[in-house]
Amino acid sequence: MASPIDELYQMIFGSMPTKAGTAFERLAAIATYVTEEAGDVTHDAALNGAHSGSRYQIDVLHYLPDSKTMGEAKDYTAGRNKIGRADLQKLAGALGDLSDVTKGVFWSATDYTKPAKQYAQAAQAITGKEIILRGLRESNVDDEQGFVKTIRIRVSVRPTHLA
Repeated sequence: MASPIDELYQMIFGSMPTKAGTAFERLAAIATYVTEEAGDVTHDAALNGAHSGSRYQIDVLHYLPDSKTMGEAKDYTAGRNKIGRADLQKLAGALGDLSDVTKGVFWSATDYTKPAKQYAQAAQAITGKEIILRGLRESNVDDEQGFVKTIRIRVSVRPTHLA
Protein backbone atom coordinates (compact mmCIF):
# COMPACT_ATOMS: atom_id res chain seq x y z
CA MET A 1 0.00 0.00 0.00
CA ALA A 2 1.35 3.41 -0.97
CA SER A 3 1.86 6.00 1.75
CA PRO A 4 0.72 9.61 1.34
CA ILE A 5 4.39 10.49 0.73
CA ASP A 6 4.60 7.87 -2.05
CA GLU A 7 1.50 9.39 -3.62
CA LEU A 8 3.05 12.86 -3.43
CA TYR A 9 6.23 11.55 -5.07
CA GLN A 10 4.16 9.91 -7.83
CA MET A 11 2.26 13.16 -8.40
CA ILE A 12 5.49 15.19 -8.68
CA PHE A 13 7.65 12.78 -10.71
CA GLY A 14 5.06 10.64 -12.51
CA SER A 15 6.58 7.35 -11.38
CA MET A 16 7.45 5.38 -8.26
CA PRO A 17 10.74 3.79 -7.22
CA THR A 18 10.56 0.01 -6.98
CA LYS A 19 12.02 -0.18 -3.45
CA ALA A 20 9.77 0.83 -0.54
CA GLY A 21 10.95 3.96 1.27
CA THR A 22 13.06 5.24 -1.63
CA ALA A 23 10.56 7.95 -2.55
CA PHE A 24 10.83 9.52 0.92
CA GLU A 25 14.62 9.17 0.94
CA ARG A 26 14.84 11.03 -2.37
CA LEU A 27 12.50 13.77 -1.14
CA ALA A 28 14.67 14.11 2.00
CA ALA A 29 17.77 14.45 -0.20
CA ILE A 30 16.03 17.16 -2.23
CA ALA A 31 14.96 18.96 0.97
CA THR A 32 18.55 18.80 2.25
CA TYR A 33 19.85 20.27 -0.99
CA VAL A 34 17.27 23.08 -0.96
CA THR A 35 17.62 23.99 2.74
CA GLU A 36 21.40 23.84 3.15
CA GLU A 37 23.53 26.76 2.01
CA ALA A 38 26.34 24.82 0.40
CA GLY A 39 27.84 21.43 -0.19
CA ASP A 40 26.96 18.35 -2.19
CA VAL A 41 24.07 16.03 -1.41
CA THR A 42 23.92 12.37 -2.36
CA HIS A 43 21.06 9.91 -2.01
CA ASP A 44 21.79 6.25 -1.22
CA ALA A 45 25.50 6.50 -0.47
CA ALA A 46 27.68 3.84 1.11
CA LEU A 47 30.35 4.37 3.78
CA ASN A 48 32.57 1.88 5.58
CA GLY A 49 32.75 1.90 9.36
CA ALA A 50 36.13 2.91 10.77
CA HIS A 51 36.00 0.40 13.62
CA SER A 52 33.79 -2.45 12.41
CA GLY A 53 34.58 -2.33 8.70
CA SER A 54 30.82 -2.69 8.14
CA ARG A 55 29.32 -1.09 5.07
CA TYR A 56 26.56 1.41 5.91
CA GLN A 57 23.83 2.45 3.50
CA ILE A 58 23.27 6.18 3.98
CA ASP A 59 19.90 7.59 2.84
CA VAL A 60 21.15 11.20 2.56
CA LEU A 61 24.80 12.24 2.69
CA HIS A 62 25.64 15.96 2.82
CA TYR A 63 29.26 16.84 2.08
CA LEU A 64 30.85 20.13 3.06
CA PRO A 65 34.57 20.86 2.71
CA ASP A 66 35.16 20.31 6.44
CA SER A 67 32.34 17.94 7.43
CA LYS A 68 29.93 15.19 6.45
CA THR A 69 26.38 14.80 7.71
CA MET A 70 24.53 11.52 7.35
CA GLY A 71 20.77 11.46 7.11
CA GLU A 72 18.35 8.66 7.86
CA ALA A 73 14.86 8.93 6.33
CA LYS A 74 11.80 7.00 7.52
CA ASP A 75 8.25 7.18 6.21
CA TYR A 76 5.94 5.59 8.78
CA THR A 77 2.80 7.31 7.47
CA ALA A 78 1.18 4.09 6.22
CA GLY A 79 1.03 2.75 9.79
CA ARG A 80 0.71 6.22 11.32
CA ASN A 81 3.61 5.41 13.64
CA LYS A 82 5.97 7.90 15.21
CA ILE A 83 9.75 7.58 15.12
CA GLY A 84 10.92 5.97 18.36
CA ARG A 85 14.12 6.10 20.38
CA ALA A 86 15.29 2.77 18.90
CA ASP A 87 15.38 4.36 15.42
CA LEU A 88 17.62 7.14 16.74
CA GLN A 89 19.84 4.71 18.66
CA LYS A 90 20.46 2.83 15.40
CA LEU A 91 21.55 6.09 13.77
CA ALA A 92 23.75 6.87 16.79
CA GLY A 93 25.43 3.48 16.48
CA ALA A 94 26.36 4.20 12.88
CA LEU A 95 27.59 7.69 13.82
CA GLY A 96 29.97 6.15 16.34
CA ASP A 97 31.47 3.87 13.68
CA LEU A 98 31.71 6.51 10.95
CA SER A 99 34.58 8.65 12.21
CA ASP A 100 34.50 11.15 9.32
CA VAL A 101 30.77 11.87 9.75
CA THR A 102 30.33 14.84 12.09
CA LYS A 103 26.57 14.69 12.80
CA GLY A 104 23.33 12.95 11.93
CA VAL A 105 19.98 14.17 10.67
CA PHE A 106 16.85 12.08 11.02
CA TRP A 107 14.08 12.83 8.50
CA SER A 108 10.58 11.68 9.41
CA ALA A 109 7.27 11.80 7.57
CA THR A 110 5.53 11.50 10.95
CA ASP A 111 6.33 12.89 14.38
CA TYR A 112 8.80 11.66 17.01
CA THR A 113 7.97 10.06 20.35
CA LYS A 114 8.91 11.94 23.50
CA PRO A 115 11.74 9.43 24.29
CA ALA A 116 13.09 9.90 20.74
CA LYS A 117 13.13 13.69 21.17
CA GLN A 118 14.87 13.34 24.54
CA TYR A 119 17.48 11.01 23.04
CA ALA A 120 18.18 13.42 20.18
CA GLN A 121 18.64 16.28 22.67
CA ALA A 122 21.14 14.17 24.63
CA ALA A 123 22.92 12.64 21.60
CA GLN A 124 25.90 15.00 21.72
CA ALA A 125 26.61 13.99 25.34
CA ILE A 126 25.93 10.29 24.67
CA THR A 127 27.73 9.80 21.34
CA GLY A 128 29.83 12.92 20.88
CA LYS A 129 27.82 13.74 17.76
CA GLU A 130 24.67 15.80 17.30
CA ILE A 131 21.43 14.29 15.97
CA ILE A 132 19.04 16.79 14.39
CA LEU A 133 15.37 15.89 13.96
CA ARG A 134 13.62 17.02 10.79
CA GLY A 135 10.09 16.58 9.52
CA LEU A 136 9.04 16.29 5.91
CA ARG A 137 5.38 15.71 5.22
CA GLU A 138 2.38 16.95 3.32
CA SER A 139 0.74 20.01 4.76
CA ASN A 140 -2.47 19.55 6.70
CA VAL A 141 -5.42 21.78 7.61
CA ASP A 142 -3.64 23.16 10.70
CA ASP A 143 -0.57 24.10 8.61
CA GLU A 144 -2.74 25.96 6.14
CA GLN A 145 -4.57 28.12 8.71
CA GLY A 146 -4.08 31.78 7.88
CA PHE A 147 -2.71 31.10 4.39
CA VAL A 148 -4.44 31.52 1.07
CA LYS A 149 -4.56 28.13 -0.61
CA THR A 150 -6.90 28.79 -3.53
CA ILE A 151 -7.96 31.90 -5.39
CA ARG A 152 -10.97 31.66 -7.64
CA ILE A 153 -11.76 34.37 -10.12
CA ARG A 154 -14.99 34.48 -12.03
CA VAL A 155 -15.02 36.66 -15.10
CA SER A 156 -18.09 37.53 -17.13
CA VAL A 157 -17.48 38.89 -20.57
CA ARG A 158 -20.14 40.57 -22.65
CA PRO A 159 -19.43 41.24 -26.24
CA THR A 160 -19.95 44.82 -27.25
CA HIS A 161 -21.22 45.62 -30.70
CA LEU A 162 -19.88 48.60 -32.48
CA ALA A 163 -22.32 50.34 -34.76
